[in-house]
Amino acid sequence: MPSFLKRTKSLPIVFQLGETTWKVFMVLLSIRKSIGPRELSKRLKLSSPSVGLYHLNKLTEHDLTLKTTDGEYLVNPDADLGFLENYLFFEHGAIPRMTFYASFVTGLLIIYLVTTPPDFGAHNVFALAIGMSASAFFWMEVSRHYNAMAK
Repeated sequence: MPSFLKRTKSLPIVFQLGETTWKVFMVLLSIRKSIGPRELSKRLKLSSPSVGLYHLNKLTEHDLTLKTTDGEYLVNPDADLGFLENYLFFEHGAIPRMTFYASFVTGLLIIYLVTTPPDFGAHNVFALAIGMSASAFFWMEVSRHYNAMAK
């Protein structure tokens, strides 16, 4: 076996799948039911059902999906999806879990700004520095997760 094939097999699953295959997998995770190649092709606006079938078979080769007896595909319940535990999946996509933390900390910061009289005492400056830093770090993480998901 050539060395480049050995390296490809040893890479994590995240790096072995292409962009369209990831989109197919995200659809399967979002709808939480089985789907056929034709419906998948319509949903993702693929050129033909055979393109959808190709990507579904690619996911099946990596043990991420299972083929049902009626020719539809669903997410393999035994698949190791640990790399996706930081996301919440909805009908129309996925969002990083960190979004809720970022929103909570930003909300607390806004409430603090609205309810506290503006002065430059050590307590207020320290509280604002911590709140703004925490909010900025959380939103940077959310941005990083969105960018990683889009690739």
